[in-house]
Amino acid sequence: MPRVPSALTTLLATVLGSAEATAQQGSIADPSPTVAPALSPAIAVERLFVERPIPAAWFTGDFVAAVPPDQVGAIVAGLVADFGALVEVDLEKGVGTVALERASVPVTVHLDAGGRIAGLLFGPPVPTAADPTAIADQIAEAAVGSAAVLALVDGVSIVARHADRPMAVGSAFKLFVLAAYEAAIADGRLARDQVVTLLETDRSLPSGVLQTLAPGTPVTLEVLAGLMIHQSDNTATDALMRVVGRDAVDAAMPRGAPTLTTAELFKLKTQGDGARRQAFAAGDEAARRTIIDALAKLPLPAPHQIETAATWREAEWFATPQELCTVLLAHRAAPALGGAPNPLVAQHDWPWTGFKGGSEFGVLA
Repeated sequence: MPRVPSALTTLLATVLGSAEATAQQGSIADPSPTVAPALSPAIAVERLFVERPIPAAWFTGDFVAAVPPDQVGAIVAGLVADFGALVEVDLEKGVGTVALERASVPVTVHLDAGGRIAGLLFGPPVPTAADPTAIADQIAEAAVGSAAVLALVDGVSIVARHADRPMAVGSAFKLFVLAAYEAAIADGRLARDQVVTLLETDRSLPSGVLQTLAPGTPVTLEVLAGLMIHQSDNTATDALMRVVGRDAVDAAMPRGAPTLTTAELFKLKTQGDGARRQAFAAGDEAARRTIIDALAKLPLPAPHQIETAATWREAEWFATPQELCTVLLAHRAAPALGGAPNPLVAQHDWPWTGFKGGSEFGVLA
């Protein structure tokens, strides 16, 4: 499974109390020297990127108690792995940027009177240069098994790696559920403000929040769609699939009918049920529908009963990168794909962003 870039973690260090107060007053447990700082803030940050291991003496005692030096070192190493080597550090009064080969990283640093780091905060990296081909190659190299990538700009492919290869996509299949829902809205079969009640049979396992609500709770269809996309709420997904209809979802899905609900997949992933999964994988559509009918009689497993090995080859949802791009762009007007943009892209002031990921053991989409 590809490594999730550590650079996606925004908050990298915690300041205990006021850095300024520490610098001026010190403490009994961590007395601060009264001599002038031994080095500038820029040098204090720069050497974090060039020396391993990072000495604890570079930080105040309060800082080390909150964030051990090896954790700082791991974070810095992740930034370098994702965005290249250090180019320069540009700071004014402890605030500025760390320039890496492929990104600019906002940074704030506070030093005590002895030049030790009392506070350190890296912001979200802002890519400055990237070769899409190189990124696709990195994804392929990081994957354990197969990888497929497609990047389009104005409908034109700028990089493609097996873009027509069907891949297990986890919760990204919910884009096709959204497509079936939007089609029902467009032809007047359903309305966004239509209220339905949750059924016990809708209940699934997390991710999500609706699994904690009682059966009979009223909710609008648009709330279900929004939670399905923004929170990847599995109970919302299964409730929406029930209302829209499995046949309509099957028509929207590019392959694999009948389309499993999330609860049905969890039941198939129950420990000790490998024979049923294998029968599902080998069966034709009719055989799979018979298995799904039998699953309806089984209780939802507890989280600790779910198989911890990869089962996606036997039961999952499959789509190609091209199909995912197509369904995402075709429904960019869907309210569920609007909402607040991810903070990592909000700073670019793009007029629209849409996202849906998916993952399970052995799968990252």
